[in-house]
Amino acid sequence: MKRTTATKILILLSTLYGSHVIAQGLEIGVYTEPQVTWITSDQTGILSDGANIHLNTGIEFDVYFMPNYAISLGLSLNNQGGKITYNDTTTLKHELNDLIIPAGVTMKHNLQYIGFPVGLKLKTEEMGYTTVYFHGGAIPMLNLRANTTSLSTGQVSLVQENIQPEINRFNFNYFVEMGIEYRLAGNTAIIAGFKWSAGFNDVTKSDFATNNLNSAGLHLGLLF
Repeated sequence: MKRTTATKILILLSTLYGSHVIAQGLEIGVYTEPQVTWITSDQTGILSDGANIHLNTGIEFDVYFMPNYAISLGLSLNNQGGKITYNDTTTLKHELNDLIIPAGVTMKHNLQYIGFPVGLKLKTEEMGYTTVYFHGGAIPMLNLRANTTSLSTGQVSLVQENIQPEINRFNFNYFVEMGIEYRLAGNTAIIAGFKWSAGFNDVTKSDFATNNLNSAGLHLGLLF
C-alpha cells in the first residue's frame, strides 16, 4: 500500500512538473555560426600554425522551466579543424597506407562532426524589443569526415587525404556564448551573439600528444 501511494505521488509530481515546463514554453531556433577553428597541442613538437574558417549550422530547442531560464538541446553539423606544423617526422593513420609527414611540414586538417549541444540559457527581461542572454554548456560530437592537405611545398604533396582512422570518433567540447535577441513579432526573434568553444579530450588517437579543438565565432539565428 505504501509503495502504491508513493508511486501515485511521484506520478502526480512528475505530471505537475511536466505541465509546468510546458506552460513556461518551448522555443525553437535555427542558426548558423561563421567561426574560426584551430588545434592546440600539449607537445612542443606540434605547433598550432593557423586557423580554418568554417561554418557550424543547426537547430536548437529551449525548454523553459522558469520564465527566464531554459534547458537547451540541439543538433548541429559542425565543421572544424586547424593548421599544425610537425617539428618531427610524424605518421598519420590513413584509410589505405599510413602517411609519413616530414619534419617542418604544415598540415591543414578539416574535420566534420555531428554535434548534440546541451546547456543552460539565462535571459534578461525584455527591454523594448531586446533581450540579452547568456548560454553555456557542452557539445558531445561524433566525427563524420576527416581529411588533411599539406601546405608546405617541396617535401610532400597531399590533397584532402582521408585521415579518419587518425581521428577519435568521439569529441567533447564545452562552450560559452553571449548575445541579444531582437523580437520582430509575436515569438519570432532574430539572434546575434558571440560564441567560444574548447575541447576537453584529445581529437586524435596520438599516444604522445593531446590535441584539442577550439573555435570562436558569431552565432546568428532565427527564433520561433
